[in-house]
Amino acid sequence: MHAHPLDARIAQLEGGYSQMNERLGGMEGRLDGIDRRLDAFENRMDSRLHAFENRMDSRFDALENRMDSRFVLIDRRFNWLTGIVVGTWITATLTILFHH
Repeated sequence: MHAHPLDARIAQLEGGYSQMNERLGGMEGRLDGIDRRLDAFENRMDSRLHAFENRMDSRFDALENRMDSRFVLIDRRFNWLTGIVVGTWITATLTILFHH
């Protein structure tokens, strides 16, 4: 008589374990889906980041080229200005020296 209630309890435990197994299996499937979506999101973000980096690199390259050309222009103007100042100084000095 005692064996019968024990079999029922064991069957009830087995049923509970079976339900837990099904629920855990469902949770595992959902977690796999979330993992796949996260991987896809990471890949999209990586591609967007690379595209953004490429755009910024091209913009900075263009800006660097413009800055280089501006510095070359400034160097040229500085050389002209230095030449004019030195020429004026020499002319003024020679005028003073040969005037008397």
